[in-house]
Order: sequence, then C-alpha cells, then structure tokens
Amino acid sequence: MLHLRVPSQDTDRILQQLKAASALPEGARVQMDPNDSEYRYIPFIGNLPPSIAEHYSSVDIEVQPPAPRTYRDHLVALLSSEVVSSIEWPTRHEFVGDLILIKLDDEQRQYGGAIGDALLLQHSRTRAVFEDLGVTGTFRVRDLKLLAVREDQDSSTRTQIIENGHYLWTNPATVYYSSRLSHEREGTLACAEKLRDEVGRPLVVCDPYAGVGPSLLPLISEPDLVGELFAGDLNPAAVEFLRENINYTSATIECTDARLLKDRPEMCGKFDLLLVNIPHDTLEHLPDLLPLVRMGGIIRGWAIIEQSDFQTSQQLLRDTLGSEATFESRRSYSASANLCRFEARKAA
Repeated sequence: MLHLRVPSQDTDRILQQLKAASALPEGARVQMDPNDSEYRYIPFIGNLPPSIAEHYSSVDIEVQPPAPRTYRDHLVALLSSEVVSSIEWPTRHEFVGDLILIKLDDEQRQYGGAIGDALLLQHSRTRAVFEDLGVTGTFRVRDLKLLAVREDQDSSTRTQIIENGHYLWTNPATVYYSSRLSHEREGTLACAEKLRDEVGRPLVVCDPYAGVGPSLLPLISEPDLVGELFAGDLNPAAVEFLRENINYTSATIECTDARLLKDRPEMCGKFDLLLVNIPHDTLEHLPDLLPLVRMGGIIRGWAIIEQSDFQTSQQLLRDTLGSEATFESRRSYSASANLCRFEARKAA
C-alpha cells in the first residue's frame, strides 16, 4: 500500500487533509519510519491533493494485518463474513484456571465449536472452552459442555487456579467455587490477624462450608495464625479437593453436614473464628452453628439477600448474633438481590 513519508510534527495535519480529500483508508495506521524516528508513514488511497503530492514523497509498504484484539476477530477466518456480521456474539466469558466458560443463546449455540476455536486462538494459555449451561443440583455445580480443546490436551474440567498468590485445584463441574469472593477472603485474613493479636495465640478455626479451601489457604500460610483447624463440606468432591489443597498437619477435614456438628460435645464452644459461606442458606443455618463458637469468638459470613428483605434480614441477624453484629451489602448478586457480609462477636 502506498504511504506518504512525512515529518512527525506534520502527522496530524496531513491526516486531516487526507481525510477531507477521502484519501485516508478506513482503519489507517500510522507507522514510524524504522530508519528515522523523526518521520512517519501515512497510508493513502486514490489521488493526493496537489498541496500534499508536491511536498511529500510516497513509498510502497507491505502492510501487515492488525493483530486480532478479541476472539470475535478470529471468527472472520473460521466463518463466512455474512455469518459473522449477522450474529450478536457473546461479549463475556469466565476464566477458571486454564479453562474458559461461556454462556450462549440458541442462535449462538449452533456456532459453539467456532466460538470455542476462536477463544483458543485468542487466549494461548487456555486449554479448553466449555459452554456454561447454568448451575445445577444440591451442590450448585456447573453443567458444562465441551466446545473446543487444544490439540493433544486434556479435555477434563479439573484445573488449577491462583487466588491471592495461592494455588488451588478445583473442578467447576463437580464443586462450587467463585472468584468473586476473593477480596472478601482477603478481609477474612485481616480479621483473623486482628483476632490472633487480641487473644495472643494461634486461632482455632472452623470453616464447615470450605469448598476447595480458598478461605483457608491464606490463613494457614500465615505463620502462627492458625492452631487447630476444622474444615468440612457436604459435597464429597469438594472434600477430596480440600484434602489435596490444604496441606496442614493440624487440620481435621470431614465430609459432613455443618448443622450436625453441634451434636458433638467436643466441637461446642471450641472455635475462635467461624466462617459461614453458604450464602443462599446462611440465615437459616446460623442457629445451628453458634454453639461451635467460644465466648468472645467471631462469626464471619455471607448471605444473599433480596433488596426488599434487607431490613428484615438485618434484624433477624442481630436477633441471632446480637445487636453489635455488622451487616453490609457488598455487591449485586442479581437484579433484585445483593451479596451481604456480616460479622459478629459471640457475647456471653
């Protein structure tokens, strides 16, 4: 393509003149002269205005196509231009380790394979792409359909994630995990450190809804922060990941219903810090969990609350945990509900 060679200080002026003369190609990219940084190459088409042609030389330069910026740019090479221009393609997808999860509507689904291939082309560290068909079952796991996998790679949904500098194994098809609480988990670490300084010894910690252990890894990685640890989950698959992820000699890990722990005398009044992360059922479960906490211990958890129920839920929480319990909305969960965090100290 023909380019004008112009001094750098003239670039904006020449661009405007070419545009006015309809001589500037769509998507034109200005390039630096590789031999002289004081000059730029500006592409042009058609006839140049005499005022430009008389003062600047032109040169024929091979133009490299622009690098794809999103996966949708790769679809042009995989599908016909008519299809690419006629479909409203998905704009959001989720990374889970070396997997990508994407939601598709009925129109997009027929091109799921091409979408998966395009995502692999765009994201070199991704191993496989799955359609997310939604959360299913008691354990709220993802219903996943394979769209594309990199050649000679494993198509399983088992993957390793990094959160706050810690590595965890997980599997979105068999266990629940959400990166959206990662900042909250940083707050849990700060809460635990403050409590440890207050009691003057390592904490006895209980996380009966631990999942694959994202709340616990930061705690056990901090020297002298945790003494004894109880971690559990009702999902057997999550417990298997817990045992793999939590390498801590003073940990007890069980597959159990947290609401039944109060029936074990050795568990009652034992824990300095109780984490309650079962957002859809937290308020219902809390009365069964309180006997586990020692006097002066802290209960910290999360609940999904409908906006219309916020005041009622706040009062219910304070009736259960005491008037000093803090309760705040952290972020939107849906159009009508928010994820709320609470924290309370068990009083005598």
